[in-house]
Amino acid sequence: MTENQAPSLKQKLIFVTGKGGVGRTTVASALGLGFAEAGENTLIVQWSFRDFISPQWNRDPCGHKHVEIQKNLSVMNFDPSEAMKEYFVDHLNMKLLYNLVLQNKQVQKLLQSAPGLEELFFVGRLFWLCELAEEEANLKFDRIIVDAPATGHGSALFGIARTISAFEITGPLVDEARRVSALLADSEKTAIVTVSLPEELPVEETLEVLPRYKEEPGHLPVALVVNRSANLPGLEIREPASPDFLYPAVQSVDLKAELRALQSDLRRRFEMEQRLVRESQVPLVSVPDFMIDNPALEPALIIRQVCNSPSFHDLIRQTSEVRK
Repeated sequence: MTENQAPSLKQKLIFVTGKGGVGRTTVASALGLGFAEAGENTLIVQWSFRDFISPQWNRDPCGHKHVEIQKNLSVMNFDPSEAMKEYFVDHLNMKLLYNLVLQNKQVQKLLQSAPGLEELFFVGRLFWLCELAEEEANLKFDRIIVDAPATGHGSALFGIARTISAFEITGPLVDEARRVSALLADSEKTAIVTVSLPEELPVEETLEVLPRYKEEPGHLPVALVVNRSANLPGLEIREPASPDFLYPAVQSVDLKAELRALQSDLRRRFEMEQRLVRESQVPLVSVPDFMIDNPALEPALIIRQVCNSPSFHDLIRQTSEVRK
């Protein structure tokens, strides 16, 4: 698989995954911005202790209820307790059960400690948004982008519904788990975009986790976004014979040392990205390091530049054309 293959995102539900600190939230925001500006009503869903996306657009942090932060682009931050209430009261019409049993403090503690239950409600909420929200609440999104938890917890989301649905028990919760599992396994409806930095640890973890997607949910990511890429047009990455050869006009020893360190860093990034090209089996989307020449760039401007970077912009444009 080469970096020149052009992926497209025709799916409605898109998970953005990757190791912590690689830029998942930035990529999820840039995807949301691109789809929104293409005229698609888009929702970005987070599951975090606080909303990180709204402040990037100079908006107050949101909660479980989605909030529009600009035209065609909304954000929500998943709350397991609110999701449980919605599921039992609004979806299953079990208000009495919820009020008498599930609101009990001891039961709440038990539910919070039950392994996988909060994850199931998270993916269940995504299922509702994709399949049922228009009919039940007159709420329709063309795209739902999930800023997934970091790799490990994030990849576990794809297996939790199938694990629960495999138990030899019956009931509405298990039936719901099976429907959720089917949605996640359907590569026509669900896509994964994974994010990595061209650095050793993120690359190692990315290459380690990619084969797991073949098992859960059953399909590889449609794109691998390389954030802070050194694969820049017109830039030749090579090891110079000497600092004087590379920077003959530079007189300052300190500046020459800084330039040499930058050159070495770019070369390592380039080699790491080439490894992803060789070993990932997933089309690459390279996003340049916009902070090299402007470290103080505002988050909203970074998102805008990521969205407008050539290969990322092509991903959005081709996708919109496919859906039309």
